[in-house]
Amino acid sequence: MADNQWFYEVLNDQQVFGLRIKSKLYHEQSEYQDIMVFENEKFGTVLTLDGTYQLSDLDEHMYHSSLTRYGMQNISKNNLRILVLGAGDGGIVRDLLRNWGERIDTVTMVEIDQKVIDASIKYFPQVAAEFKNPKLDLRVEDALKYIDEAKDAEFDLVLCDSTDPVGFAAGLIEEDFYLKIKRILKPDGIYCCQSGSPIFQKPEHDKCRRNLAKVFADIQTYYAPMIVYPGTIWSYTAASSKILNRSNIDIGEFVSNCAQSISSSPELQPS
Repeated sequence: MADNQWFYEVLNDQQVFGLRIKSKLYHEQSEYQDIMVFENEKFGTVLTLDGTYQLSDLDEHMYHSSLTRYGMQNISKNNLRILVLGAGDGGIVRDLLRNWGERIDTVTMVEIDQKVIDASIKYFPQVAAEFKNPKLDLRVEDALKYIDEAKDAEFDLVLCDSTDPVGFAAGLIEEDFYLKIKRILKPDGIYCCQSGSPIFQKPEHDKCRRNLAKVFADIQTYYAPMIVYPGTIWSYTAASSKILNRSNIDIGEFVSNCAQSISSSPELQPS
């Protein structure tokens, strides 16, 4: 919820995290969700969907690096075919193609809401920076429908960058969805998703892990910070026939990058 001065994310009617609105840049109800972009003096530009924080200039690198790096560190071959579900801000695609582009054949990104893509291109150009990359196959459609029609064993890596599992995204932590993911993965492929707050979204977090374990032989949950998310500590879960590299993310790197962002941006200077 928001007024003219503050944006508040309310979780389970029990807690609130608020950011002061320096200026409201964009607000629209799309066919699927409420989209808002505003400026905050400490966090820079902030994106929210349906009243929940998605990312900010200050911390977006934390989320995108956590989701992409763990998957890529578990794949040693080249000519990769990668499927990205959601990720309308473009950060997952950016990290994949900038950091591992020479190993990637194609990234297919399936995002349901064109208005999220458009807002991200306009207000987060540093995040939505690879939408014109020739290796990107961008599809604006329902990811569940796309998966139903995809070929068996088509992808080496599937990354699910979804909103919280409610509304049109509710099916993304169900066993049936994970069975479909397994079908379109190659036998040695890997699936990685955000799996919510292990503290404040524990039922959803546990359901994700439980249903993945029913479908895949090996799962691993790892944790990294995301400042605008409930509880700050966020979870990600990988699933495969065998996870080869269980090395966790270096949290110190995230802190260092945040400090650099603050020191290099006049709008993000600490008071």
